[in-house]
Amino acid sequence: MRILRDFLRNNEGYVTALTMVAMPLLLGFSLLVIDVGRGNNLHTDLQNAADSLALAGARELDGRADSITRANTALAALVKNRARFSNGGPAVIDQTQISTAYLNAIPPSDDTKIDATWIGAHQTTNGTAAAYLLVRSNPRAMTSLFPLPVGLTLSTLNFQAEAVATMSSAVCNTTPMFICNPYEAAGKSIVDAFAAGDLYSKELRLLKTSSAPGPGNFGLLDSVDGLSLRDAFAIGNAGLCYKSNGVTTKPGVTLGQVNVGLNVRFDVYAGTLNKSNTDPAYRPAMNVRKGAKNPNACNKVQSDDPTKAMGLPASADTDYDSVKGISKNTTWNRSGYWTLNHGTSLPTALQSASRYDVYKYELAHLLVGDKAGQKNGGETGTPHCVANTVTLTPDPDRRTFAAAVVNCTADAGKISGRTELKPSGFVRMFLISPVEKEDSQNNSVKDEDSSNEKPIHVEIVDVAGAGTGGTMDEFVRTESYLVR
Repeated sequence: MRILRDFLRNNEGYVTALTMVAMPLLLGFSLLVIDVGRGNNLHTDLQNAADSLALAGARELDGRADSITRANTALAALVKNRARFSNGGPAVIDQTQISTAYLNAIPPSDDTKIDATWIGAHQTTNGTAAAYLLVRSNPRAMTSLFPLPVGLTLSTLNFQAEAVATMSSAVCNTTPMFICNPYEAAGKSIVDAFAAGDLYSKELRLLKTSSAPGPGNFGLLDSVDGLSLRDAFAIGNAGLCYKSNGVTTKPGVTLGQVNVGLNVRFDVYAGTLNKSNTDPAYRPAMNVRKGAKNPNACNKVQSDDPTKAMGLPASADTDYDSVKGISKNTTWNRSGYWTLNHGTSLPTALQSASRYDVYKYELAHLLVGDKAGQKNGGETGTPHCVANTVTLTPDPDRRTFAAAVVNCTADAGKISGRTELKPSGFVRMFLISPVEKEDSQNNSVKDEDSSNEKPIHVEIVDVAGAGTGGTMDEFVRTESYLVR
């Protein structure tokens, strides 16, 4: 009995016994911690890959017909991401390891799952409608180590990541103007029309929006508080960036202020800008040939007899389609302009050139100082009203400015007031000629207060977007971002 009592009272080796009992639990807990870390790392790698692919593809969703094609190309070209800790070791996550869906809408609440029903209702193959890119990684299996210490069967966990991205772009350092899309009736965006060559050397005559706005009309966009329209158009900066998914219109068009501001670019300082010729922000272009009756006038625009002085001419009325708001063809009096101003026959390189290309040719070949009719006192393209202290620079070109393009017919009911419109695109336009008052002889009405103006004559020389001229890159800010 004594031996039994001593044995029961003896506590030597107690810790060892407890340790042996607890060992499976401690080991299991350690493996559980490892499994959690492996799982988190695997999911993070998959999520990073899904995010990167969604962002790369969504950046191409600019509303053009080929946006999905370009997005798929971007997915294929993206630098590959690796996912670690899944079965089989590190795996490359590229476009072959994901599923994608292009959507025209996503649920308004993040609590609503984008499931098969939603995808079925909102998936699109139309590049002009695709606004969101959903990327889901294929499931990656990871075998858990946790069951080992307790002798249970190993369990396999599947990890998957999902990301949804969209694109937003904005145009900055531009005038607060929108024009109506001349190709709306044909179902073309302005970007697609430019890519098809439909805009080259075509003249647009812009008049203020009416009760029935359509091609050939222009209107105003919001500008920063305190900045006059006159200054915004003269400087070429509204103080705001305009987003590609919506621009806000500004009711009323003060034609006088718009035109006085634009005419600064032709070395004409009218109205309250008559003392702005010393300010570099109001400098003219380096070539301002305009066909003026009085080439020495600095505060007024009046066209001369085109046999005596001629700026870049408009298309003949018979070649202009007033319904579409754009010339029917690329015909204009190139030879007459060239012969009068330069005294030679039209160079071969300019036989089919746009007005903008002729303008640039004169600059490149130092022909701006040639006198009209080769006569003393004949008009040249050299600015003389701007102060000598102001340095003229070719870049940015002061004869060009940017504007939004809107489908005015579809949005006709909203344009008359202050509202948000989705632009068809943003364009860079070349001023063909300064804007004259309807009655240039009438001095009783100040230029800035005038409401009766002749059209603004322009050519579209570039469009913001992939595959265009690229000269608008300085104005455009584009980014894709995750929404889920």
